Amino acid sequence: MDTFEKLIDAFIWISLLMSVVQVYLQTNKIWKRKHEKVVAESQSIAGLSLLILNCLIWLISYVMKNDIESIIDTSLIILQSTVFLLIGTGLWVRGERKKGFWTLVKQALKIERKEANYLLKKFFKPQNAEIILDILHQVAMIDEDLDEREKNLIQFFALEWNIPYSVESKNKERKYIKQENKYVYLRNKLLDYLSRDPPVEQVAQLKDLINEMVLADEKVTDEEKLISEELNGMIDGYLQKEQQMPLYQVIIVPQTPEQEQIVREMIPDIQELRTFGGRVFSIGTFYSKAFADMVCQRFRKFNLFTIVYNLENLLQEAGNSLKM
Repeated sequence: MDTFEKLIDAFIWISLLMSVVQVYLQTNKIWKRKHEKVVAESQSIAGLSLLILNCLIWLISYVMKNDIESIIDTSLIILQSTVFLLIGTGLWVRGERKKGFWTLVKQALKIERKEANYLLKKFFKPQNAEIILDILHQVAMIDEDLDEREKNLIQFFALEWNIPYSVESKNKERKYIKQENKYVYLRNKLLDYLSRDPPVEQVAQLKDLINEMVLADEKVTDEEKLISEELNGMIDGYLQKEQQMPLYQVIIVPQTPEQEQIVREMIPDIQELRTFGGRVFSIGTFYSKAFADMVCQRFRKFNLFTIVYNLENLLQEAGNSLKM
């Protein structure tokens, strides 16, 4: 045996010594807390069983080859895994031992089965899941009444996506929203979500969820009908980008400089448009005529000349007048 082989041999035995220390330190940490239920439940019985079985197959191979170093290393892993497996059954948890070993194994496997897809859910949680959950809650609360069936539906997705959901904390945000602004608030939530360029399939699923939420309590209120038509239109506009969607624009036409000043104070970043008739202000473009009318009425309360128009209809009317 040359010097190089002797050196490698020495390093292998040093490595084995390090493995012994490593196994001791890890096992010591867990063994000290073996009576704690949370520690017992943190051990995967199924995973450790597979590891032991896999190591036993390799151990037989090493024995046949008389590979002493590998036999020692694999035996250490089997020993440690066996200790962890026994701890995982809850054998040392107070009050559990009297149940019997096999009962404890079945109990541990049952708990593990329930938690088996936890990590998968973490990895496959929908993109922007938090804002989706928020949109669903706001849809459910648009009529100021959270039905138990609506709540259960939201909680189902919160659990599936592993997101904490509290009705109280969600409703805290709504405290500072004026009654007439709750529709605009929810619409802006959806705009925020769509601005993140979510996958088309996910947006289509969100549309189904919104409609399911509206129908969850088996009645459709006026508030739900109003907001769902606008939200569905926004989503259809996102899904059918190549198709021309009917749009309704809300326009304020100030009659005096004072009215113009009022408009600018109410909406500092309002869009100003130049037309043949002079200057007008655009409140925004909406997908639902009913929603646009609702926005329009808000500004008419301030005696501002506000109208809703559909550009497509205007062009059609202009074409018809030319034919006459």
